[in-house]
Amino acid sequence: MKYINAKDCLPEELLEEIMEYVEGAYIYIPKKEENKKQWGNETAFRREMELRNQRIYEHFLIGMSYGEIAEMYHLSEKSIRRIVLEERKKTEMEKMHVIEILKNYGIEGEVKQIYTSAWDIGGEYVLKKYDNKKELLNNVKMLKALEKEQVPVPQIAKTVDEKDYVEEKQYWLLTTKLKGSNIVNMSRCGDEWFVKMGKILGKLHQAFGQCEKDIEYWNNSLLGEMESWVSDNLKKEKLDYLEEKDADEAIEELRTIDEELPRNLIHRDVHLGNFLFSNGEFSGYVDFDLSQKNIRIFDLCYFLLGLLLEEEENQISEERWFEVLRSVVKGYDSEMKLSGIEKENISVVMKNIELLFVAYFIGEEDEVAARESAKLFYFVKDNQEKIKKNLTFV
Repeated sequence: MKYINAKDCLPEELLEEIMEYVEGAYIYIPKKEENKKQWGNETAFRREMELRNQRIYEHFLIGMSYGEIAEMYHLSEKSIRRIVLEERKKTEMEKMHVIEILKNYGIEGEVKQIYTSAWDIGGEYVLKKYDNKKELLNNVKMLKALEKEQVPVPQIAKTVDEKDYVEEKQYWLLTTKLKGSNIVNMSRCGDEWFVKMGKILGKLHQAFGQCEKDIEYWNNSLLGEMESWVSDNLKKEKLDYLEEKDADEAIEELRTIDEELPRNLIHRDVHLGNFLFSNGEFSGYVDFDLSQKNIRIFDLCYFLLGLLLEEEENQISEERWFEVLRSVVKGYDSEMKLSGIEKENISVVMKNIELLFVAYFIGEEDEVAARESAKLFYFVKDNQEKIKKNLTFV
């Protein structure tokens, strides 16, 4: 769920009336009761299966073997092959549409799907599909600003009539393809590699700081989200995997420190798929659709939590994760000096990020993913002191 600027969706006279009561603040408008769906029904189960199958196909697209995926989802390899085949068939019609879109650019090339919404074009370009125009425009602005700062990002390919993107049913952005690929398995990555990842993220935040003067950006608030739609979703019904008092306590912890946490433009979707490496060396950043101004350590916490989420596939044990935590924070701190309050409250921000995901997946009716996020929330909560201790000497 994302915030929408009231100017973009409300009549002017209604907006003026609302501003008589409140202005310059976040307002969450809940769904009507009759539009809310209950979990556990046939539709919700079918939706969960669709989401699971999409994730399985995405794992296949990034290079995981049938055996690795089968182990992750506790299914047979035969079942994984069947799911991948079914998902591939669904994309064949869209592939023909992609070929038509490419005529706007006057280019041809082999079309290979690399993600559910992205295609490799002849090994030279990447075409990405957007349902949300604002996300596309956000990415366009960030790519241009970061390129100006000589940050390694994809370059936007213009259409034959010199436009930045194509609007046809959905929105389409073509960029050059950076050399390299994302890291799929980190079992061989030592501490120095994770220090390097922290440095890479810190340098990106430095570049973001330079970009602020050149672009308009979404000034968001993690606390604002926690106090509005996140809390609302968490309290829709009694959850057997998340205690309401634990969620309230985590939000209150964030509330007491929010104003002291430094803010910065952030990527907002920092995971290994958005960092590219060529011959072991970092080659570029991708995907700035969700970039916004928010508390600075959001990206750091998001990235570290993602490593826990991918534990099985990347073979990082929980004990190893604490070493990785120290290395990544050390690398970031060497490029962007962290304040004491940031280091002390990384676990607080982590807990709130996982609550945000629980709430998001509740809205998406994906109970499996919501439970997984709650599990991570309790891992961080139970290890809060250990996390602090591991960062004492960073």
